[in-house]
Amino acid sequence: MLTIEDILNLIPENGIMAVVQRDLEANGDRYTLLILKYLLEKGELVFLFLYEPYTVLTRNLSNIGLNVEDFLDKNLIIFDVFGSVNKIEKNVKGVYTLSGYMDDVIFISKMKEWAGGVIRRQKIKVDKLWMVTYLSSGVCRLFHNPLYTYKMIWLMREDILEGKSPRTIITYSPVECPLLEDIVYFVSDVVIETKIIKGKKVGIISKGPEENVIFELFEER
Repeated sequence: MLTIEDILNLIPENGIMAVVQRDLEANGDRYTLLILKYLLEKGELVFLFLYEPYTVLTRNLSNIGLNVEDFLDKNLIIFDVFGSVNKIEKNVKGVYTLSGYMDDVIFISKMKEWAGGVIRRQKIKVDKLWMVTYLSSGVCRLFHNPLYTYKMIWLMREDILEGKSPRTIITYSPVECPLLEDIVYFVSDVVIETKIIKGKKVGIISKGPEENVIFELFEER
């Protein structure tokens, strides 16, 4: 079984890995949360872009033994896309939302301003940063033109970080948002597709240095 550390070592400097949920029952999103837990407990700095309700994230992390509040505003910063679009403001330190009128174009503009400000104020070393999305397929539920918005998010990322991109982990379900599949594959250096094969939850590396390797996602007991 490949360990989480083995998988993270596949991601090149400034690279992008996508965890693509082919079979929802394989729990690829849970695998990403285990990676997030590993990074946070190692003391790595993580920007989490949240496209799901905050309560869903905290519950799912609690189920794998992680209390979000132990890391928020320390080495975890959450940008709550779901809360921003649905105008759900939170008084939680380390969780950020955008306020005011929001459409696809205004969201990108405000997000760019916010992200640039956070990086400058906190003097973040971008090359030491990890970015994680949970779940990118939520874009299809939140925006009128999800493909355009998602492309603009990637362009904004390059613009703000000026070529010094952090390593990034995308969590994506093509069943929930098929529009994004081509761009997710195009931007990713490593792609892990999660499926159920012979009753086991496995990851298949379909792009990257260990292409075609199959490994179990979780230790079955």
